[in-house]
Amino acid sequence: MKKVSVVIPNYNNAHYLGNAIQSVLRQSLTDYEIIVVDDGSTDNSKEVVSAFGDKVRYIWQKNKGLGGARNTGILASNAEFIGLLDADDEWKPTYLEKMMALTGDRSEAVVYYCAAQGMDSTGKDLPQIFGRMPSSNDIYQNLLRANFIIPSTVLFRRSTILEAGLFEEKNRDLHGCEDWDLWLRLCPTHHFIGTAEPLVRYRLHTNTFSANPAHMQHAARTVIEKNFGPDDSKYPDWSEDKRRAFGGVYRYQALTSIQKQGNWEAATVSLRKAMEIDPTLATDLNLFYELAFGTQPPGYRETTHNLHLEPNATQIMSTLGHIFNENIRIASLRRMTFCTANYAIGLVAYNTGQRELSKRFLYRALVFSPKLLLKRRAISTLAKSYLNPVLIDRLKHLAKKGSHAG
Repeated sequence: MKKVSVVIPNYNNAHYLGNAIQSVLRQSLTDYEIIVVDDGSTDNSKEVVSAFGDKVRYIWQKNKGLGGARNTGILASNAEFIGLLDADDEWKPTYLEKMMALTGDRSEAVVYYCAAQGMDSTGKDLPQIFGRMPSSNDIYQNLLRANFIIPSTVLFRRSTILEAGLFEEKNRDLHGCEDWDLWLRLCPTHHFIGTAEPLVRYRLHTNTFSANPAHMQHAARTVIEKNFGPDDSKYPDWSEDKRRAFGGVYRYQALTSIQKQGNWEAATVSLRKAMEIDPTLATDLNLFYELAFGTQPPGYRETTHNLHLEPNATQIMSTLGHIFNENIRIASLRRMTFCTANYAIGLVAYNTGQRELSKRFLYRALVFSPKLLLKRRAISTLAKSYLNPVLIDRLKHLAKKGSHAG
């Protein structure tokens, strides 16, 4: 029996499928089988697979969607571990070797994942790394807020996935988010272990579910409703997990409304709802960090490529102004939210080499909350942005004084 069954679901991705298969065949660890599940393709996918001979097992089925294709591959597999690889992505040569080493070092886990290097439709590497490790070690709480695990980075124990009931394939409304649904079902009772090393090449192109914001917004909401019930607006009666999950849904709607559509008005509506449901979003640095990039194409985060930071910052402040002027129920969050937003914009400016702009927004963040200087990262960024060291020391002293008084 092989150590790993590599399941590659495919639907009309003949153009990329051969590269995905080749990336497996180039692995430094060779104890695997490859199963391509062709989910009703009408292109020449079968011919692409046939060129690899008996190195690949080919299964054709009528179209069931991504979840159904993955399930077929899992059920046909023979190994203890399953590696998922979408037909348009690729594994780096040491992916299996390093991920299997992780399963040995952390045998208590059932799901293992890594980060991914973005690439464009032609296979050119992009600067952005996807699926970064969350700052908090509580994987479930992070998954409630957003799905940060990319399917092609995942290696999991076959037996556990079978016990969990596999991927959802009947409810087409959540297609594109089947993986998130499965992680939410597994994570409360099973260990997930990740590595920050980008061992996968994640392709960004237009022929994917993720390129359709309306569909993905609906699918994300369907996942949360499936796991927590509907949004009945009775937020005080909800569990903390449900509030975090629905806050995450509206957070996702706000981000995708801007990133995919440039629609700040729709984002304002979603963000207002998100903060009312989950007040902890006031300190969600990553939310405002992502908002600061505006409509910058995915794959280019932390570069100046098509980045319009100052106009984006103006839009963020206008959005927050509307939110807090129109919803007095969250008025107590105002100072902390503006602090977080200004701090995030300052970090984006610093990370993209815009030092003067960074100083301006980091100073504004301090005005809203001098306690920010108690954070090591803030102190380091401020110092490197050439703020007056004497001023930093004075503000730090005031921050500590205020903290002790509180």
